[in-house]
Amino acid sequence: MKANEVAAVVLAASRDRSTWGTRRFLLPICGATSLDRVRRALADAGFSDLILATDAPGELASSATWADVVGLDEMAKAVGDRPTLLVSGDLPLVTAGALRAFWSAFSRGNGRTLVAAPWALAAYRSGAEAASDVAQAVFSVDSAPCPPDAEAWRPIDADDLRRLSSPNDFPAILDLARQRVLVELGEAGVLFVDPERTYVDLGVEIAAGTMIYPGTHIVGASRVGSGCRIGPDAWIESSVVEDGVQIRYSVLEEARVREGSAIGPFAHLRHGSDVGPDARIGNFVEVKASRLGRCVKAGHLSYLGDAEVGDGTNVGAGTITCNYDGVAKHRTVIEDGVFIGSNTSLVAPVTIGRGAVIGAGSTITEDVPPGKLAIARARQIVKDRRAGKSGEDT
Repeated sequence: MKANEVAAVVLAASRDRSTWGTRRFLLPICGATSLDRVRRALADAGFSDLILATDAPGELASSATWADVVGLDEMAKAVGDRPTLLVSGDLPLVTAGALRAFWSAFSRGNGRTLVAAPWALAAYRSGAEAASDVAQAVFSVDSAPCPPDAEAWRPIDADDLRRLSSPNDFPAILDLARQRVLVELGEAGVLFVDPERTYVDLGVEIAAGTMIYPGTHIVGASRVGSGCRIGPDAWIESSVVEDGVQIRYSVLEEARVREGSAIGPFAHLRHGSDVGPDARIGNFVEVKASRLGRCVKAGHLSYLGDAEVGDGTNVGAGTITCNYDGVAKHRTVIEDGVFIGSNTSLVAPVTIGRGAVIGAGSTITEDVPPGKLAIARARQIVKDRRAGKSGEDT
């Protein structure tokens, strides 16, 4: 029997219909729910006809892509007379290898039923017969006896069949899943200074030669290039980090950092940020929906939102792109080679021309032509001090 000729049923029953009973299938475990992990393992093992059988279709059906979603009492009709593989949906550590080995053992055996860790995995030669037995097992909280002709099977790694049966199981399963991700990346050449304090989601890509320091979280659809230094204490979410980047004590969310740039400490790159290459984003700088060119420097205490910043521009401490007028967002365009003095406000929409200089403390509300010096601040006035009766200056 080939895997693509089998009805693979993922069983997700809340049992007592409690909050935990349903929620356990949707808890994030290194970036993927238990249901999604089971579905991925089945797909990787070659099973294509994936059926979700559940007593809570409204809550669980949208969590992944299924060939069919049925109630427990409809499972026999969905399966028909095909050979059936049943996988409990609360097996977040099950692997494609374990599933292939289980089905291979069943295909070689003579019995009608093969069971692993009672009802966590089960294989049947007649699917319709299996459906009623499975439903009975579910509603009796997995206490139904195995069929008399069932053969037992155990995986090489017992953790493959570790079940998320109660909240107390969650920490151990989460830790095992995290360790598996780090081991796989380590075998591919990624260096972890302290694996016990490093968290990487399933599916994250990190190239060989990158070193990850403690306290780092790399989550979502993130990709990290080679030769990077990430951390300590970095949060990288659904972001792209190219080769040779250094990120310390900083947060990236749906951002891109190009080759050779340095981020942090304490920088925040929000969605739509595109930084570098060879740029420097330093202490307490926030970037949002902005593109920063090659060798841009923004070292201190600045906000760059909805901006285009050209190559070689220097952004002084305290610079703010004032992008919101209370109704709509507007863009700031800073061309190549601009020098922006400290404590400058750029009121969008505004364009600063190539090679222009903005004097410190300016509030710029009009475009600045290329190569010009713009100063927009009140004239300094110095007066003699005269103390009044209260002692205050007048």
